[in-house]
Amino acid sequence: MTTVATPPTIHEATLGGNGAVIKGAVIDLSQAATIRSRGGEIVVCGPDLGANRRLAGLIERNANGATQRCIPHESAGPHALPHFQPKLRPPKGHTFYETATRRAF
Repeated sequence: MTTVATPPTIHEATLGGNGAVIKGAVIDLSQAATIRSRGGEIVVCGPDLGANRRLAGLIERNANGATQRCIPHESAGPHALPHFQPKLRPPKGHTFYETATRRAF
């Protein structure tokens, strides 16, 4: 039997307490790049870590060029997610992505 992978979804995001990333409306790739280029927050959600990471990196590169991948920052809190951000700031903001153990709210 073949299992069909569920593709990741892209959401607008806001930051909550203790590093929580709160997912909002589902958006497309173009909308995500626009939001990120303006300093907004995005989260990529789904069960496949690799697919989530690849899509998050693509969004950040499309929006801001050179990127860096970051592990969850301990200083953000226990609910922080891994993310991509521009190598050079501005813009502010992040493209977060879910893992098997760290999820958006």
